[in-house]
Amino acid sequence: MIGDIPMRRFESQVWDREIIRAILDQIQIVHVGINDGDYPYVVPMNFGYEMTEDRLLIYLHCAKEGHKVDLWTANPKVSLTFSMFTNHPNDLYRGAMHDFRSVMANGIIRRLVPHESGAQHGRAVQAILSHNGRRPNQFSVPHYMFMDVYVVECGWAHVTAKSEEPMDRAEEAAFPSLEEIRANTEPPRDYAYYFSRKQYRETAPEGFATGLEACPPLEGAWPVPDAGSLVELEFRWSAAGEPKLDCDIAAYILDGDGQIPRRYDMAFCNQARDRSGAICHLGDDIVGIRGKETVTVNLEKLPDFAGRILFVISVYEADRRGWDLGMIDSLGIKMKNGGTESAFRLEIPETWRGKTAAAAGELVPRGDGVWELKGPDGKTFDDWKAAAVFSEYGLKRWKE
Repeated sequence: MIGDIPMRRFESQVWDREIIRAILDQIQIVHVGINDGDYPYVVPMNFGYEMTEDRLLIYLHCAKEGHKVDLWTANPKVSLTFSMFTNHPNDLYRGAMHDFRSVMANGIIRRLVPHESGAQHGRAVQAILSHNGRRPNQFSVPHYMFMDVYVVECGWAHVTAKSEEPMDRAEEAAFPSLEEIRANTEPPRDYAYYFSRKQYRETAPEGFATGLEACPPLEGAWPVPDAGSLVELEFRWSAAGEPKLDCDIAAYILDGDGQIPRRYDMAFCNQARDRSGAICHLGDDIVGIRGKETVTVNLEKLPDFAGRILFVISVYEADRRGWDLGMIDSLGIKMKNGGTESAFRLEIPETWRGKTAAAAGELVPRGDGVWELKGPDGKTFDDWKAAAVFSEYGLKRWKE
């Protein structure tokens, strides 16, 4: 199912349904994939559509008989692809020479019977006419006696959309003309922002998780009791002066030279697992419990190149909101491993004041098969976005 498949370049994924609507409005042809035994059967078709709260409805019309009709009658599960591409290699637009839009969906197709109560046959016909710029009375009723009308019902969990160049507004769905490209004065898109941008609204209640303030400080390094089992690290923070302070925890796998090999060697709210599957981020705090994020590390599954695990705390959209790490008045970590549990208070370095991202701790191998947990070392970053951390640890080409 489409909704269960994470998008590799998640920063290009389109979540806003109004932008998806605007993309569909630009496209005239949908490619319908149907099960045909050893090979899929894919056919281009004209379409109309309708969006509801829980479904995307795609309306199709075709002859009453034919190979595709036989196939989807036998198996009504179909896949849909809508796409468009533009190329202007001699004229860059906001730093890019080409762009694309696409929507993919899986659904169940069924025939709409004319005059049947609730069948929506007339509604489907009007949607098809409207999408193709036709008047409601463009064709006579007898015309439709020679064709059948179908609907593909796609739950939103089975719909995904993307654009090569990230978008913020529905108005950006239409490709610019050559004249608009050459007259453009807007700067290139800030890919680092889109990489770190959250795709949902804040929903968590105000206030922060508490309970670690009275714990002993983490001094030096604390050994992980059982290096052969899962390590769960629960970070907690609070900021009494700003109850809406939105911080994020990200885990990076560094190699033996202290570098990040690839963008997939990390886990955070936009990428729940690293490419090895050893590290798992259990979800952003603003859709769970504010001021608490948890990361699990399976030490046995770490890739061979892993030299240490770096944990970074950052303040989301700090530049826009005027926040920084100096607003945090309490920071702690609870470690669960091998049936044991340890909780520590992390001392917040003075270097954090005015900064928007910093190293909150590390898991490092001691050399005798034992891993150790360390707290903040004073390291800070110039930007809250993940790309700022990439550049500090040798990953320059992460937009792949």
